[in-house]
Amino acid sequence: MKTMRRKAILWMGYFLAFACVAVARAQTTTTDTIRLQLFTDSVDLGEVVVKGHRTPAANSRWNDLQPVGLATVGGANGDLYKALQTLPGTQVEGESGRLLVRGGSSYETQTYIDGMHVLNPYTSVSLNSVARSRYSTFMFSGVNLASGGAPLEYGEALSAVLPLETKDHSPVTKLGMNASVVGAGGGGTRAFAKGSVSVDLNYQNLGLYDRIFSGRRDFEKPYRMYSAASQARYTPDDRTVLKVYAQYDRTDFSLYEGDERRLFALGEDNVYFNSTFRRRATDGWEWFGGVAYSHYSRQIGGAAVAGDRWREQQQEWHLKAKTGKRFSPTLRMEAGMEGFFRHYEDAYVLAPADVDSHNRISPTIGAGFLSAVYYPWESLKAELSCRTEYVSAGRTWNFSPRVALNYYRDRWMFSATAGRYTQLPENAWLVQQSRPASEVCVQYNVGARYDCNGRLLKAECYYKDYSRLALAETDGAGVRQVTSHGYGYSKGFDLFFFDDVSLHNFEYYLSYTYNISRRKYREYAELTTPQYATRHNASLTLKYSVPRLRTIVGVTNRFSSGRPYHNPQLPGLMNDEVKPYNSLDLGLTFLPSKKVIVHASATNILGRHNEFGRVDGQPVWASDDHFFYVGVFITLGKKAAYDVSNF
Repeated sequence: MKTMRRKAILWMGYFLAFACVAVARAQTTTTDTIRLQLFTDSVDLGEVVVKGHRTPAANSRWNDLQPVGLATVGGANGDLYKALQTLPGTQVEGESGRLLVRGGSSYETQTYIDGMHVLNPYTSVSLNSVARSRYSTFMFSGVNLASGGAPLEYGEALSAVLPLETKDHSPVTKLGMNASVVGAGGGGTRAFAKGSVSVDLNYQNLGLYDRIFSGRRDFEKPYRMYSAASQARYTPDDRTVLKVYAQYDRTDFSLYEGDERRLFALGEDNVYFNSTFRRRATDGWEWFGGVAYSHYSRQIGGAAVAGDRWREQQQEWHLKAKTGKRFSPTLRMEAGMEGFFRHYEDAYVLAPADVDSHNRISPTIGAGFLSAVYYPWESLKAELSCRTEYVSAGRTWNFSPRVALNYYRDRWMFSATAGRYTQLPENAWLVQQSRPASEVCVQYNVGARYDCNGRLLKAECYYKDYSRLALAETDGAGVRQVTSHGYGYSKGFDLFFFDDVSLHNFEYYLSYTYNISRRKYREYAELTTPQYATRHNASLTLKYSVPRLRTIVGVTNRFSSGRPYHNPQLPGLMNDEVKPYNSLDLGLTFLPSKKVIVHASATNILGRHNEFGRVDGQPVWASDDHFFYVGVFITLGKKAAYDVSNF
């Protein structure tokens, strides 16, 4: 731990020096500046939510998805990750709610806030219960998802990256409050001439909901979560933004598990801190520096048998600095460096004085990245980037190049990307390796996009080649060990169609993903389909606005083919499938005034009993077949309207 702190302090020194140089360079550059300020008249749209849509810059990236649009997806219940599961490339994770992308596990998709890594973005729940995002969708100005060919600026993600951007400015002083069947909260923003300070407090308790809609869980103490968050912004001019964000949340619950009614009790503390500095200098240089700290600790009683205890603790420092400049109309370059300083430890105690296992590891990752974007002519964009990493855990170097081409022709765009990505194994497997190595995924993507005045059609094929995966093997003496000899692949294609012009006040989109995933890794002793991977995934999302009633109706239907499972009566591993998954979800948003939003949603209204595989012949069910939500959001402020965000 002392070594980890020294390394973190050293890197923080590098970061501060970099920031000082950036500020000094920006302040010593003097040029004449012409400022243009645009003014527009307000337009009354009948108090209906304004819809915005921007096409992505690359075929496998989704840029600037709007929070209101995501929150009103039928059945999303205001959860960010649930709404994203309607996009192509994603797969249904109904038993945990986590994000699966293109045949990869949820661990292979990493979340970033303002360019800085989030160690644990999901809430903790019991087995086969749906987790939610720790962060409100409305906290962000835009939501981005790179389902393939993610920029190498974002490391430690084999499959996908979810970059989230908070608002740079919050010029309105306001207060907000909310109440729902699962909790209540409130907070607000105090705006100043050159910045703002925001505070958000929330409390969730499933006690009332469990009494009304009891599921498959027998709670002794219902799920509770306390959270407090704050963000400060400072914008001395239109080129400089300094943001500081901090959040703490506490989760605890207890319930009875199994036929023996074993008491399972969980207590968890989570801390996240994030500070970023961004400046656009008058000479064209752009500077960025950031530091993030994540701390996560969890204690579980009755984890496997009555009377046992499981303790787990993780923490991470993430430091990043980068700079970039457009040197000409045809060339832009960007370079940066970052470091991850992590510590993980766990302990399993069967009796008060008997520790069965105690593991710890403190890996450090240092990385540098360089990218160049070149336009040889107006219709062609070429991007070449590379990332070099040193990983202390295995004392290894990783080199990851990437190339991307985009060709524009009228309303068409054709894209192709190829790149190498690395990520350390999950901590539970990392601590079991004597000389751990980063897992590797080489991605190939080819796609096309057609955009025609409110209609968008996208198609993309992909192939992912996995190597150096963590694999549990048994030697000749029968001793189990974890090696890096695992491998596999994932291949398929995505289809997407969006239309918001065919009918007045009506929009819809259809997504479909075909995926074949095979892996020999972890406990899978032969090349087979992982339990979470499904071949067919489709979703249809409809939204209809009724201006006279000030109402938005959202309907979503999700479908996926059956989850694979191991049937001992058939040869091979993961050799059978459960019945297909289908869920019809409904959302209703009512706007009684400019400052009040009433939102209700219901999942799986047809009452299907969806299975998510089988373990030892027993079906894996979600904790509830349905989920119902009703919430009221009120914003108090002279100019605030249709904004449920306290930030």
